[in-house]
Amino acid sequence: MYFEGFRAALARAPEGLLRPGPPADDAALAAAEVALGRPLPPQYALFLRSFDGADLFHESIVILGVGPDAYRKLEPAPEFIFAEAAGGDRLLLSDDGTVIRVRGGSDERWLAGSTFERWLDAALAREEILFGDDGEFLLEAFESDGEELTPLFAMRQAERALRKDPGSAESHHDRGVACWRLGRLDHAAEAFAAAAERDPGNPWPCFDLGRVDLARKRPAAAATAFRRAAEATPGEEGARFLAWAARAAREAGESADADKQAALARSPGLPADLRRALEAAAPDPAAAEEAEALLSVFEPSRRRLPVFIPPVRPQPPADLPRPGRGARPRSSSRRRAPKR
Repeated sequence: MYFEGFRAALARAPEGLLRPGPPADDAALAAAEVALGRPLPPQYALFLRSFDGADLFHESIVILGVGPDAYRKLEPAPEFIFAEAAGGDRLLLSDDGTVIRVRGGSDERWLAGSTFERWLDAALAREEILFGDDGEFLLEAFESDGEELTPLFAMRQAERALRKDPGSAESHHDRGVACWRLGRLDHAAEAFAAAAERDPGNPWPCFDLGRVDLARKRPAAAATAFRRAAEATPGEEGARFLAWAARAAREAGESADADKQAALARSPGLPADLRRALEAAAPDPAAAEEAEALLSVFEPSRRRLPVFIPPVRPQPPADLPRPGRGARPRSSSRRRAPKR
């Protein structure tokens, strides 16, 4: 039987936590292909024949459908958007059948799943551990702000997802971030390297691998990782990664000139941008440390600061209110372009 993982999840989930649509009929599927101007991907079309889209975990993920009873319907777009996630993320099916997550409000793209069905099984495994038998969020899964997951729960999520889909670069990266927060730097480096191997066009796994290698006192390896991040980010946007490479090369006792000049060639105004970032970062010690460290590449008289490693935050006290229905933790894998 197809989509056995989804059917099993439906059987065990509390009422209302997973809300699939009714099967889509042949007429609705054909009309959707005409409207979209393309055939529906085979695995996705097979899913729609059983479930015409679905609302998963109180709109954490909405799989789009085609018929009149679909929770939300497919719309024509340059790429095949088959689902939407909290925070404005969009999920695409690429021509090779892999699932790509495009972060809301940015151009970040992550290899989220090796196939549609494996992505779906991994998403179910990842999300369902956040909910109790009553269908509400588990308080102990969240930090005291009620938004971000504790590192232990984030680790459990990533590991459950990877058992379902080891080809997901996003899940490997999530595991790396959780290990980093727990201070397990060797495991974090291993996870970031796995993510980079599976998603070579994404600079962020390499960037985080470089930061972890700096923290592990391996600056030469860090410089290599930062250069790989820059290679995956053409043009001016990659200049900040090259500045990190120069900083790591200098720390390794090597010449930083090539990386520094390459950064300036891409972005001549980068030192000025870093000065402004340093001024704006005064209330944020981590951002200030980053800007100061990178600015020292171009202004060597500045003090050199270590890379900031996020501390493990304490568990929330038991008397905090439960996060509200429909709230979502911030994704641990989210990475924005380097601050200017």
